[in-house]
Amino acid sequence: MKFLITLFLFCGLSLSASAQIVRMETVLGNIDIELRPDVAPLTVANFLNYVNDGDYDNSYFHRSARNFIIQGGGFTFINGQSGSVPADDPIVNEYNLPNTRGTIAMAKPPTGPDTATSQWFFNMVDNTNALSPSNTNNANSGGFTVFGSVVGGMDVVDVIAALPIITNFNEPINEIPLINYTSGNIQQSNLVLITRAYVLEEEILHINPGLNGSWFNAATSGQGMFFDYFPSIDKLFLGWFTFDTVDLVDGVSANLGDANNRWITGLGDINHETNTVTFDMVSTSGGLFDNPQTVTNSDPGSIGAVTITFADCANATVNYNLISPAVSGSFPITRIVNDNVALCENLSRQIATSR
Repeated sequence: MKFLITLFLFCGLSLSASAQIVRMETVLGNIDIELRPDVAPLTVANFLNYVNDGDYDNSYFHRSARNFIIQGGGFTFINGQSGSVPADDPIVNEYNLPNTRGTIAMAKPPTGPDTATSQWFFNMVDNTNALSPSNTNNANSGGFTVFGSVVGGMDVVDVIAALPIITNFNEPINEIPLINYTSGNIQQSNLVLITRAYVLEEEILHINPGLNGSWFNAATSGQGMFFDYFPSIDKLFLGWFTFDTVDLVDGVSANLGDANNRWITGLGDINHETNTVTFDMVSTSGGLFDNPQTVTNSDPGSIGAVTITFADCANATVNYNLISPAVSGSFPITRIVNDNVALCENLSRQIATSR
């Protein structure tokens, strides 16, 4: 049976300042959806149940109707096997908002108004008239319930909608959008997978070994930092290095360490409430890059202090107050490569779950 689609009417209600955002991470990019519990509370609660249970992880878009909608939430592809999203009980229809472009609504079979379960769709055009309860084609539907709208990644939605489709492939999957497909069996790489769906505002960073590795100040060409987290003592190591006379920040010359090897280090205490780490910095002398020598370190704090505030697994802010030279300020840092970002996010979720 082909599943139809749903969205809602705008009734002039304002959004809360703490509106929930659900992010769908797809193989083609992220889609961020702002939910509307103010007009469709039961529908939003139902959608969040599926999200929080991980039911949409590794699901895929199974329908793309040109100049109409793209639909998902019904089918999965896990470990090389196709399956179905486990459906909860049908929910009461809450048609309030119009199905305008960029909104997300509940899909349902044409057997009555209160039949939606797990499937949803994005409106690709203004479907206000087509999906309203007054349309004679929807006489038994009661209209399709809109429960949110895309606030980021509509370009990704448009890319999915523009993909080639296979029609009459396998009911109810008969308008499936595919990536780089020519013929034969459909592979996982051909599917527009949603690798993960989650509530964005609940993604709280917890400092973990996934932060380890090299970071840098993009405003310079030679200034970077290296982090190494030690779980057994709950401390973070920082190595801050520049190359030769690369400016520290704002035109201040980096007069730290030896020529061609300017670096200071520190072992920092972590504030897990604010995701900040404060380091009493140590000046390291010797150990030139191309001429191994004996390395000597100053006393902790003798060179000053640095505080790192992590915004997420890929971005942080450095605040520094150094004694020699006497400079202070702040600058943003980001990862040189993002290989550890997914690891950091997964470890952060595990920490949150265990607490």
